[in-house]
Amino acid sequence: MPNPDCVLLSDNLYGRAPGQLAAVWLSGGRIHSLRDLSAAEASQLLDSSEQRCMDLRGRLVLPGLIDAHVHAIATGLLYISHDVRGISTLAELEAAIRAEAAKGTDVVRLGGLDRSKWSAEELAPLCRAWLDAMVPERPLFIKSIEGHSAWFNSLAWERIGVGPKLAELKVEGAAAQQMWDSGRVYGETYEELTSEIYDSYSFEERRSGMLRVLEEARRVGLTGIHCLEGYGAFRRHDFEMILELDGQGCDLTLYARDEDPRLAAEMQLKRFGGCWCVDGAIGAHTAAISQPYADKPESCGELFFSDAQLEAWIEAGLSRGMQVCNHAIGDVAIGQAIRVYEGLAARHDLQASRPRVDHFVLGSEDQAHDCARLGLCCAMQPAFDAYWGGESGAYASRLGAKRAIDSNPVGMAVRAGMKIAGSSDAYITPLDPLAGLRAAMYHHNPAHRVDFDTAVQLFTENAAYLAHQDDTRGKIAMGYQADFTVVDGDRSLLGSVVSSRVKNGVLSEVTG
Repeated sequence: MPNPDCVLLSDNLYGRAPGQLAAVWLSGGRIHSLRDLSAAEASQLLDSSEQRCMDLRGRLVLPGLIDAHVHAIATGLLYISHDVRGISTLAELEAAIRAEAAKGTDVVRLGGLDRSKWSAEELAPLCRAWLDAMVPERPLFIKSIEGHSAWFNSLAWERIGVGPKLAELKVEGAAAQQMWDSGRVYGETYEELTSEIYDSYSFEERRSGMLRVLEEARRVGLTGIHCLEGYGAFRRHDFEMILELDGQGCDLTLYARDEDPRLAAEMQLKRFGGCWCVDGAIGAHTAAISQPYADKPESCGELFFSDAQLEAWIEAGLSRGMQVCNHAIGDVAIGQAIRVYEGLAARHDLQASRPRVDHFVLGSEDQAHDCARLGLCCAMQPAFDAYWGGESGAYASRLGAKRAIDSNPVGMAVRAGMKIAGSSDAYITPLDPLAGLRAAMYHHNPAHRVDFDTAVQLFTENAAYLAHQDDTRGKIAMGYQADFTVVDGDRSLLGSVVSSRVKNGVLSEVTG
């Protein structure tokens, strides 16, 4: 390795006790060496003119934070659409629709509507006829925050092709009429329409959104993102865009979501599946759970595939030497994934390939032990608990207080030996790794909390491990990438903000 070209000076370096002075020498975007210093040595280093010194004393220096599960293109599309995640009244939604419609775009799009924030009285008037009155002359659709349902006015219903899809899936009678009247499409019908929704955005819009994602990643201190992409008819274009933008301010690790791995193999990609859904989402009542929903007792959600179908899909990737990634939220869906991998374990080295069963929202301790034994990994979202957890949060209204407080069991899964990484599932929750760290440390359920060091590991070395990058990323160690996230505040992370980021040895100051 060449001689170091700069040095980072810290008195609060992750892996050292607070107050211990330490220097990290950087060369060619890598960590050249590091050691503890005395006060005299630190002064001498600062006075030296031989090397550039980044004096980061007074700030917390972490390994570069990595978000291990992001729908990056969809997050970018939310940035260029109208984000309605924070609204909770019909009047606010009407104002947002009118503001977006005033832009004059061919399609009026809003995203992030969170029904859990609405009272039943406020939500009741929201229907297709109301949406038609808001925008009668153009397609209008509003994606939900959980990403498994959306509202369409009549023109959007027609443009997206909801009617023919209902007929194809043999959804008829009262169920079809209810979707038409409400304008809200969910379940298998919605999952089958994701391509049409994505394809309503142009290539230029997708790229513009991705550039916004990279800027947001810099702002919040992310040095790496696992991009779970592959929606719509233009998968190759999207995959190529992610590969092109990799390293342009942030490392982008692509997981290619597709019905089969042929395109991923042709493009020589190492990771297949992305967020390939075994079930749906709690907010849409489509997560597959063993006991009925508290607010919809006739439903236990749904599995999207039979065991045989899921096994064939997973093995198609494993047999090509690819890491495979699935989405499983409900305990029934997690159980199906484990059952399928149990059958595949005799034919494939799962410990080596590190398959991912992401989310694990309602996973049990027994299931966590099974995953650890089989070598199944997971990107979890601590922010889900912060947003919707607890005995009185949105999960409680869907699941009841007991299941809600036991949801997103980060600490339990870690202690069971399961390899867990941290993530946001953006666009579902914002790109905000420090919020993820705090959510893991201060989970509503004390049994599911982790300490500071473990929380950092979720978003650094564990995230790198999930992507088979643990030999180069995620640690402050010799030979590793010179990626750091620098934070104002102490190790409680309460009230802290990212103040700067060092990516490949280059310091970029960030405010706010």
